[in-house]
Amino acid sequence: MDPIIDLDTLAGSWPLRRADISVQRLLQMMESHQVGESCVVSARGIFYDDLAGNSETLMWCAKEPGLIPAGTIDLRRFVGYRDEIRRMTDAGVKLWRLFPEHQSWSLDMAPFRRVLGALEDAGAVLFIYGQPSAVARATAGAGIPVIVGAHYYQMADLLAVMEEGAGFYVSTRQLHGPGALETLISEMGADRLIFGSGAPLSAQGAALKRITSAGIAPEIRHAILGGNLRRLLGRAP
Repeated sequence: MDPIIDLDTLAGSWPLRRADISVQRLLQMMESHQVGESCVVSARGIFYDDLAGNSETLMWCAKEPGLIPAGTIDLRRFVGYRDEIRRMTDAGVKLWRLFPEHQSWSLDMAPFRRVLGALEDAGAVLFIYGQPSAVARATAGAGIPVIVGAHYYQMADLLAVMEEGAGFYVSTRQLHGPGALETLISEMGADRLIFGSGAPLSAQGAALKRITSAGIAPEIRHAILGGNLRRLLGRAP
């Protein structure tokens, strides 16, 4: 079996509540649950300074071979976004995360359209949380893969936009309702589902168990736990 890759991890410090989200804690979780690689973003880049946070992410990943850097742009700052996307792309960053849920901006704003265009020019992969219909409208026609973080309660909206032709990939992090994975696989196939946990802010083991205990074939489980994301990021097994 190819190594498990976790799409959705972060590190640093979390200002919204007391929690140990240090790099060391993330690495401990990965070792405990046999997760081979994790895509990580610095919380500093989410809340305080995206450039400094991106540099911190690159530093961690240079030291720890199991960590894959994810870049971020804070749309509240915006200025210099093209230079920062170029800098991180030159450093080998493929995956980008944006955080409207923490930065109080909306997907219909002009800065998002500009950043999306720059990410398209860079050949990036975008991962973003949001209402599926809103993400579908905002990214319609984008020439890059888009991974959406949707909640189990948004399943109807997610399935409807997929039926209408949205080409999303979907993080499993919040798909914790009974039968959620099985329903999505039945309706849209398994090649667009990607394992994410939110570790170390959330329990990596519980997120894994939702997939390993689901009533799905082993080859589908392997694709969700690594193969689909590996293909998106162009990473060899």
